Amino acid sequence: MFKRLLDRFRQDRGLHKATVQVDFFPGNQVTPQILWLSSASPEADTVPLILLVYARILYELAELNEGRVARELIRFLDQVCDRVLDSDGPPRRPRLPMGQLTLGTDPGQPATKSYQAEFYEFAAGGFRLDFKGSIGKEGFYLPGAFLALLQSCLDRLPDDALRRLTRGIERLHLYYRYRRDFWEGGALTSGPIFALGTEEIHPENATPEV
Repeated sequence: MFKRLLDRFRQDRGLHKATVQVDFFPGNQVTPQILWLSSASPEADTVPLILLVYARILYELAELNEGRVARELIRFLDQVCDRVLDSDGPPRRPRLPMGQLTLGTDPGQPATKSYQAEFYEFAAGGFRLDFKGSIGKEGFYLPGAFLALLQSCLDRLPDDALRRLTRGIERLHLYYRYRRDFWEGGALTSGPIFALGTEEIHPENATPEV
């Protein structure tokens, strides 16, 4: 019986598809990486992965009483999404302003700060994200980590995947505006699920989820 329960627990953890690592080094250099472990289509899987990371970063900011920073990040990314999708042609690929931070490659020395996320997919559908990071100055480093990760997507994702990601971010913001706020634990999964779907929200009829 114990063996059956253990096997079920292992199955329920989902398929480990990727590890995200964002490292900060001296001189305000940041290096984002996605290590794909078991994905048949990394480009397509990047979209739910980035949406889950984004939802978790906003949630972490709220948990650390950095809600103002989270809202500023949302407003900024609204502008980025508008810029990416502001024409009928290929999506635009802007360079994101990152303040003191600069993107770079691994300089061969220990990181001063790191964030790591483990991305899983369940056989029955749906995703899970395990997130961890070192503590300190999250109001600076958490948004910086996501902007670095998003810039790597702007630089490398094919056009179709970049469009899906950008529209997913817009839909996630819509969800936060009319359904559940980003600081609610349930929004960590329900927000990205909505962002990946096609359900419409009409503001005049919107009601909070329970």
